[in-house]
Amino acid sequence: MALLATEASAHKAKCSVPQAHERSQRLMSFEIDDTTYPYIFNINGMDEGATPEKLADISLFDEKTGEPEKWYLGDVTMEVDRQRSKFRMVFGEMLAATRKIHPRSRYTIFVDWEHGTAGWLSEDMMFNLYDVLDEKPTIVAYPASCRRMD
Repeated sequence: MALLATEASAHKAKCSVPQAHERSQRLMSFEIDDTTYPYIFNINGMDEGATPEKLADISLFDEKTGEPEKWYLGDVTMEVDRQRSKFRMVFGEMLAATRKIHPRSRYTIFVDWEHGTAGWLSEDMMFNLYDVLDEKPTIVAYPASCRRMD
């Protein structure tokens, strides 16, 4: 019984996500710890702010210390369903005029702790095949690589 409880409560991992169209290049890497907000830590990913695209460390947005035109993690929400966890991440840049974050990219990672699999969803990447987007949107999801750390 203790082993089952340990497996059910153990939720730490190190994840890597490839670029959607160029799998040899990394889009983002991060660590998951679902015991402490914001649940996603040590993010290294594409800086899509005003600077040219490059890999950069991305921190959680803090209005007091934020720098204009820098890419931040704006918010994370988590849902847990038995052995699966869903983390929704919102990224954006701080606008100098308002000192508030302007959300620009939304991603979700689904982690199946029991089976050791993960899926990455870009909520902003949608294809309009045969002009049917209004009828049935197609959202692209692809595998992510997560290694448990617990």
